[in-house]
Amino acid sequence: MNIPAPQHEPPGPDGSRDRGGAQAHRIALGVTIAAIGLAGWSLFPSFPAGQLIAVVTVIPLLALILTLRFPGRFRIGLGSGYGANLGTGCIVAAGTLAARTLSDINLVSWLPLTAFAIAVALVFLIVAIRFETQLRRRGWRILLASLFVGAYAFGTLGQFNTALDHSAPALLRSRVLSKHLGHSRLATHQVTLEPWGPFAMATDAHVAHALYERLQPGDTVCLRLHDGAFRMAWFTVAACR
Repeated sequence: MNIPAPQHEPPGPDGSRDRGGAQAHRIALGVTIAAIGLAGWSLFPSFPAGQLIAVVTVIPLLALILTLRFPGRFRIGLGSGYGANLGTGCIVAAGTLAARTLSDINLVSWLPLTAFAIAVALVFLIVAIRFETQLRRRGWRILLASLFVGAYAFGTLGQFNTALDHSAPALLRSRVLSKHLGHSRLATHQVTLEPWGPFAMATDAHVAHALYERLQPGDTVCLRLHDGAFRMAWFTVAACR
């Protein structure tokens, strides 16, 4: 009796899925490490705000693209399944953007930016409750995600409001009343200015470390008041020549 020789079956889809899952976890780990590294770097005065802020802004967008393109392999915190979680990197990036916006940018009024961030967070909350029905019993997850979505919107709009602003600034002057370090873990330096331009009362302003060391109470400073790319006026402080 002839016994047919055993045949090797071609590898099934499980092997490729395993390899794809391992690769997805490596990508998620890389995104998380990159976000944490940039966040740590941003705590130091030497942090170059321009290009690296752009990278931090891109991280959540990249996570969203990966999740939409490969829904079985990636997820962003919310939802169930065994996909590689990109949520940690998104949370760190959102927190970094919001913190740097608060510590680097001098807005005339924070109300429009805050209102925009709250509106984005509320829209996300409504959509998440509508479509992530299984998470309704874990409302804290949706609320936490909404908080970081709002932080990302706050930081992104605040950064682009200054980065994309090409308006000609108005030049004004004020006098330094006092100076002090920021009340946070961020390396911020602030001066208190006497009333000027849009401010009827003394107000604090963030300045660069070198300028902070140079200025003393009573010194006159020159202020450049910008319209803002999204009509949120902001200003910078410089020593007068």
